[in-house]
Amino acid sequence: MTIQYPEGRDAPGGAGRFSNNFDFLRFAAAALIVFAHAYALRLGYVGIENNDPIMLVAQAGLAALLVTSGYLITMSWESTASALRFAWKRLLRVIPALVVAILITLFVVGPLLTSLPPEEYFAALLSPAALFTAPYFEDGSVIGLFQGNPWSYVNGSLWTIPVEVFMYGVVALLGTAGLLHRWGAIPALAAVNALAWMYWFDDPRMAKVRFTLYFLIGAYLYIHRERIAYRPVIAGALLLVLGASALTPYLTVAGVIAIPYLTIYAAHLPIPYLGAFGRAGDFSYGIYIYHYPVQQALIQITANALLLPALFGLSFAVTFALAFLSWHIVEKRALAAKNLGAEDLRQRLRRPFLPESLTAWWIAWK
Repeated sequence: MTIQYPEGRDAPGGAGRFSNNFDFLRFAAAALIVFAHAYALRLGYVGIENNDPIMLVAQAGLAALLVTSGYLITMSWESTASALRFAWKRLLRVIPALVVAILITLFVVGPLLTSLPPEEYFAALLSPAALFTAPYFEDGSVIGLFQGNPWSYVNGSLWTIPVEVFMYGVVALLGTAGLLHRWGAIPALAAVNALAWMYWFDDPRMAKVRFTLYFLIGAYLYIHRERIAYRPVIAGALLLVLGASALTPYLTVAGVIAIPYLTIYAAHLPIPYLGAFGRAGDFSYGIYIYHYPVQQALIQITANALLLPALFGLSFAVTFALAFLSWHIVEKRALAAKNLGAEDLRQRLRRPFLPESLTAWWIAWK
């Protein structure tokens, strides 16, 4: 199976978007991460080993998300006329929903669940200690949040957002410099990344650098999509490699080798109805940015009395509702602005005219 996109018809972001399984894979990967964080936050990460099966499944989910991101972001770059337009599209996809999620966390969840009086909460919220940890809020105790929970992070999932945005910049820089299609460019970056990973291999926090490898490999798989054959025998062999390494220290290495190929292979399997999974909306991003504070809130409200299935089920239901609203109220509307021209901008702003210099700049950008 060689993946091609004749006239853009089958491109995941184009007219043939629903001819593949990317939407389903991202949704499933986000659900795995929700489950793993329910498990970890109940325990406070205490006693959870690096090779814990549930955490490994979550890492596989995050890896799959980054592979698809590298693949689709590179596709977006190639279909975009300029670096500014590319940056505009990426900003619209990431920032509006993220800002709303952070505001809801800090100005709805925070005042309701903080242990501080209202005036002290808002004073602490604007303190240097709190601002230094924004937008992750790794130490929720700074603003009186989740201090009685096994783990005090407010939204620990957000560490990946700046990492992914940085990788968007890498793609844009390579594309602008004309290096994206050079055979050695992405492999060279991957080699540097792998060396850094080897150096920090025994440090659980710094070893997260390996996740950018997944993005780079996803980008490489898109660039060379016409030369790469996706066959069941290769996918089966890679699954065997993952299985054989499951109980060894080399599982993460096997994951970097196998997961990218398996992800893109699964994304293009001709499974009836699965390609239309995302017609109702792309909820994976909303699930990712909301689930952590939702779970922390449920743990605090119930005094951590919920068993794992109940915590996962309830948190996923609440998170999905928020993701649904986020897509239809924020994300979809923001994305509708990605191709606005000067006249469209005038109408949106309900202004009779724009300064000539701004109009000329907008037209040139488009």
